[in-house]
Amino acid sequence: MLSDTRQRLTEWARWVRTSDSGLRMGYNRVSLVPAGSVAMPVCTDEQALAVDRAIARLRQRDQTMATVLVMAYSYGFSLTRIAREAGVGSRERARYLLGAAEAWVDACLVS
Repeated sequence: MLSDTRQRLTEWARWVRTSDSGLRMGYNRVSLVPAGSVAMPVCTDEQALAVDRAIARLRQRDQTMATVLVMAYSYGFSLTRIAREAGVGSRERARYLLGAAEAWVDACLVS
């Protein structure tokens, strides 16, 4: 289900932010954890790596969709900010690309 994939993407983003694995897919590490608190990832490394691989495949297929997905989950950007920074035009276009990226990852994780 797509809702499960969204949860896995959220857990993956937390894993990326808190992990020292060096796996960044070419994106800079983000630190959204307030100083003094430690948010532990709620997924295993294997689960996070499966999501990482799916996003890497998406990035090869469609760079813009991968960028939109990472901006939404890793950086927590709003659709308006994603549209502006990714250069996709409108908020609605960013929403469409995010939904397509989530569906791509969902399909990759199922197979």
